[in-house]
Amino acid sequence: MTRLQKMVLKPKEQLVTRLFLSPKLKQNLTVLSYSTHDLINAMKEMSASNPFVTLKEPKGEMQNLEWLRSPEGENLIDHLLLQVDLSDWHTWEKGAVKALIYHLDEDGYLRIDLAKIAEQTEFTLEKLLRAKSLLQSLDPCGIGAANLAECLALQATQKDNFNPVALEILLNNQLEMLADPKKWSNSRFSISELNDALASIQTLNPTPASDYIVDSNVQYLLPDLIYKVTDGRITVENFQAQIPEMVFDEKSYRELKDQSNESKYFSEQKQRFLEMKNAIAERQKTIMRLGKYVGQFQHGFLTTMQKQKLKPLGLKETAQALGLAPSTISRAIKDKYVQCQNKVFSLKILFPRKVTTDLSQARIEYDLQKIIKKEDVRAPLSDQQLVEIFAAHDVTLSRRVIAKYRKKLNIPNSYSRKSKSID
Repeated sequence: MTRLQKMVLKPKEQLVTRLFLSPKLKQNLTVLSYSTHDLINAMKEMSASNPFVTLKEPKGEMQNLEWLRSPEGENLIDHLLLQVDLSDWHTWEKGAVKALIYHLDEDGYLRIDLAKIAEQTEFTLEKLLRAKSLLQSLDPCGIGAANLAECLALQATQKDNFNPVALEILLNNQLEMLADPKKWSNSRFSISELNDALASIQTLNPTPASDYIVDSNVQYLLPDLIYKVTDGRITVENFQAQIPEMVFDEKSYRELKDQSNESKYFSEQKQRFLEMKNAIAERQKTIMRLGKYVGQFQHGFLTTMQKQKLKPLGLKETAQALGLAPSTISRAIKDKYVQCQNKVFSLKILFPRKVTTDLSQARIEYDLQKIIKKEDVRAPLSDQQLVEIFAAHDVTLSRRVIAKYRKKLNIPNSYSRKSKSID
């Protein structure tokens, strides 16, 4: 008997553990990831679709903060530039992204060849490719695409549970085939699958800049947390001044439910309201817990507003401190802003990356500038000498890291600094 003849198929049992999120938990996590602006829109949608829900508009007034912009200055460019300024990208990355922003057309597409932009600017093609990737991570989704297919693909990849057939068609640049039913017979997908894919793609926005064309379309940044500093002490509050209150008309609900045979419909409407209200309450509770912890951790920065006072803080250690999952912390800081000392900034600023065991990137840059300002101009410090100075203070950095931050701060090397002092 040959070896091939001996081979037989045998059943095999395997125990697999899979975790599934309940619809309630999914909604809680979705609402947690909303910015205040998106949350208000979701509440308005609930009010429009549920006959028993109304919104009680807040009575709070907008304060005169630094982030407020005049209506005539608000447009797509301002919206994008503000996100760039609030990011923690490198200086050259911010500059390169801004260069691309000014080349966007009225639909939000970047149709110009990057090689041409490289010829007109100080940035290399490699850096512009990196900048394009960063630009496409900004809101609105789909911004900076070279064409319609790329624009739709960017949006599809960021949507949860997007139609897999539609996604494959977009990523394989087969949009033209999908648009012509006569060519569907050449596709490996069925007519039904292609119809579903087309319907999914039609939910995407082909012109991501469309919401920013009208000059009077103004959107303000609404902070989720307010830090108040009094005599060196910090208190934190939830920002409720601009968030409406959802109200359920219990009286009308009971009257109509008693008169109708469609009790299931009425029960579903009330259940939707309760789930949304609970999700909003959980969102506020989680953000408040996070705000208290981060406020204590970044006390030095919030009381002085000096960037070098920021301490490195990661999502994992924050999650462990609060007894939450890192993914929950990630959702909680997504598109969230805080107000402190009449300034509004991204919550992500309070989560700087760790460079050494106890110093943040901002602190390294601050100390480096301080050391070089005090050096002898006739004998500037080399990168190796700077390494040794940091090492003397128990901070271990390599020459490459020193050079990296020196270049980021536009500080020349020791030879150039010496030559400049001689001149």
